[in-house]
Amino acid sequence: MRLFFALSSLLFVTSLTAQNSKAFTRINEFYIHGNTQVIGNNNLSKHKSKAIDATDEFNDETKMKYVDIDNDVSTYNSSSANLVIPNSASIKYAALYWAATYPTEKGTKAVKGNRYVYKANGEPTSDIQEIQLKIPGAAYTPIRGNLIYDGKQGSVRGVTSSRPYTCYKDITDLIKSNQTVNGTYSVANIAATQGYISGGSSAGWMLYVVYENEQDPLQYITTYNGFNHISKKGVEINFGNFKAPEKTETKTVVTVSALEGDSTLKKDQMAIYYPEEQKFVTLDNGVRASDNFFNSSITIDNTYYTDRNPNSKNTLGFDIARIAIPNEVNTSIATSTSGFKLQFKTRSDRYYIYFAAFQTTLNKSEVETTPVLTEEEPIVEVSTPEAEEPIIEIAEEKEEVSIAQEQPKESQELPKETVTPIDDALVEIIDKKPTNVPNVLRGYYMISNVFSSKTNAENWAEKLKNKNIQSTIFQRPENNFYYVSIGNSEDPVLLYEVLKKMRKDQDLKDTWILKINIQ
Repeated sequence: MRLFFALSSLLFVTSLTAQNSKAFTRINEFYIHGNTQVIGNNNLSKHKSKAIDATDEFNDETKMKYVDIDNDVSTYNSSSANLVIPNSASIKYAALYWAATYPTEKGTKAVKGNRYVYKANGEPTSDIQEIQLKIPGAAYTPIRGNLIYDGKQGSVRGVTSSRPYTCYKDITDLIKSNQTVNGTYSVANIAATQGYISGGSSAGWMLYVVYENEQDPLQYITTYNGFNHISKKGVEINFGNFKAPEKTETKTVVTVSALEGDSTLKKDQMAIYYPEEQKFVTLDNGVRASDNFFNSSITIDNTYYTDRNPNSKNTLGFDIARIAIPNEVNTSIATSTSGFKLQFKTRSDRYYIYFAAFQTTLNKSEVETTPVLTEEEPIVEVSTPEAEEPIIEIAEEKEEVSIAQEQPKESQELPKETVTPIDDALVEIIDKKPTNVPNVLRGYYMISNVFSSKTNAENWAEKLKNKNIQSTIFQRPENNFYYVSIGNSEDPVLLYEVLKKMRKDQDLKDTWILKINIQ
């Protein structure tokens, strides 16, 4: 009887996993001189055409409407984004993804006692696999995508109440056949729910492009898709046994896209496995906090991607993020046999991850011409599903800091100068939640690099010293990484002007500002 119960439970869990997720699998891989570009936009927002920049709004409390910017009566929603790749480049691969929540055509909500009651108005009528695509210089073309996942088959509340879905289509040949690659791409008719649903409605699209260009470094590039409902237990995804030659210096970038992240709901994280320390370390940068990584935005490295229409800073439940991996983790991944792993977690804000891409720059003189993947095994889903969705906590908890740090030495004196008016990037820095670091003076810090090894941080500081750039080092308790600062000030406007000048140095082009201990 006990054996029967155990087998029955195993079959039940397996069935739940199949219903509420789709294992991530490798779609393709490339070993080329070239690079990647990602663009996209949201097709559901607070307003039909206006950009939404307020970060205190989220789709749970917003009456969502279709975005429609093309003035075309044949489309019921539309948005656009501009693709720019080098003129000397040629398209190697292009994939179009779209995702949305679609349990009903329109949803309403009403207060009943101390809670909201959501009501569906009309069964979904649109084909979720059918959209319209307009490429530069052409008219709309109907696109029928491959279904990755449809939440209609789900069995847990967080999936069935919102019916998330995602589709994709390889459009390489379509783009190659067009005379113009660079320009405006518009995506229309992504089926989604307008109004209100439990957890909020969202919709958007992403175009991921791989291109060849002999002037670019040699890279290994690979893409994956699947579907995972990220809730309290979290999910770990192993992206195979990538292994670079041991002497190779690498620069690694990860691109991900997700549905239903929110700017105001904290405690969602993306972490990468650090083989040398045998632990996961959370990722962040100048526009994505480690405790609110999926924050309803479209970002490229340390900046918001705004070359799109509408160019909302707050995309209300739709995320695309391209982020560089810290230097020390790069090296550890490249020489490890444990594989490349990402971990997705949340303690309040549920979300759905459906795309991930991985690329790393290789040193041509040290790379063999054999494939860099050591195996072709299917990607294995590590986590177990939950029986039901966790309660969403809106109240924010205070961060706990337990590691005392040495106070950094006085940083370089910042020049007194006239500054330009505040721009959007500076506003975001000022509005960002502060990081708590014990024994560090309050203020804004220019971060030139981040390391897991104190020795490597000191080596970097010595390199800066040889360029007559003073620096200080402090350790951040949240991830135990060592941050190398090249200047600090309590005046963010002044510091931002200095930052723009410092970024003209090739070694400092990725420098960003971290807000510390400012309440």
